[in-house]
Amino acid sequence: MAVLVVLPAALREYARGASEVRASGGTLDALLSNLDAKFPGIRQRVLQDTGVLREYVNVFVNGDQVEQADPRRVRVADGDTVHIIPSIAGGAR
Repeated sequence: MAVLVVLPAALREYARGASEVRASGGTLDALLSNLDAKFPGIRQRVLQDTGVLREYVNVFVNGDQVEQADPRRVRVADGDTVHIIPSIAGGAR
């Protein structure tokens, strides 16, 4: 068993078009590293070079939003679901 990762359309090109992939890791950081080993380019589009989440990327673990927490401290386990969702900006003036 592994963690189910649901990808937005913008990241699917790195995952051969898949909207959902499976990866393993005890933390969000390790999960993204495992995912990047399978699908190069995903990690750098979710995390900044400093290792924190990019400003316009939202991550949810089992429905709970991961705020600007350190991805090395966010625990994930087999059977969890992680959604990666880009922020949507804009609106009426």
